[in-house]
Amino acid sequence: MNVLQVDVEPWYCDLPRERWDARTDRVVENVDRILAMLARTDNEATFFVLEDVARNHPDLIGRIRDAGHEIGSHGVSHRLLSELSPAELDSEIERSVDALRDAGVDGVEGFRAPKFSLNESTAWAIDVLEDRGFRYDSSIFPVKTPLYGVPDAPREPYKIGADDLTRHRGDGLWEVPLSAYRVPGLDVNVPVAGGFYLRALPYRFLRHALERRVAAGHPAVCYIHPWELDPTIPRVDEYAWFYYHRLGGAARKFQRLLNDFEFTTTERYLDSIEGRSERAAADLEA
Repeated sequence: MNVLQVDVEPWYCDLPRERWDARTDRVVENVDRILAMLARTDNEATFFVLEDVARNHPDLIGRIRDAGHEIGSHGVSHRLLSELSPAELDSEIERSVDALRDAGVDGVEGFRAPKFSLNESTAWAIDVLEDRGFRYDSSIFPVKTPLYGVPDAPREPYKIGADDLTRHRGDGLWEVPLSAYRVPGLDVNVPVAGGFYLRALPYRFLRHALERRVAAGHPAVCYIHPWELDPTIPRVDEYAWFYYHRLGGAARKFQRLLNDFEFTTTERYLDSIEGRSERAAADLEA
């Protein structure tokens, strides 16, 4: 069972917040395109929704929910966790969950930090999420890049603690890391989860890497941003080259991913592994 996640945010969310209102919002059209692709391939996904989208487009949130997909929190400001205090993150979570509740979503279980910014210096965020009653986080990329990553983190879902992001603990919050490929003989992880990597890397390599994970009994955990399927998003000087790299081929490769793999939501995946654990425990007692 594999996991697909969609970070529901407008293309301009990494610009200063005071400039958002002056931009053309394409998120509805792009998310509706993803919903149609999921319906055609009988796949499911978790949609991590930014508060601004939930407030401005409650009908879109309803369509996601009514199609049977999961909805999680993506915060408010799209600022890195390192730019927030624990109190500020707590406030963002409250605002985000309130916006989703107003749009008809109850029982938000999952959180995605902007830009995968959960790392050793921001591990305090785990305590905030636990206090808020989340079931899981999915913000760790077990790789090393100039922008993010916890390279020594497990590459499969595990229980996480703020004291050590790289060690499984017996209880608490689930962490569902994004997929990385362990290069044989080099002891290095290569990101293969989707997003920029779906655009930049050859699809044949991505499929091979994900198939290796599945064959080993681990889920392929993949993601996409709706704006990545829109090659006509405006060019702005503030954005680095990787925002626009190979946008024209992203929709085709994403379609291939949906054709080649079966995806479910994060919560349903966790339900399945917790169910297996409970059955195994019952068998031992018997």
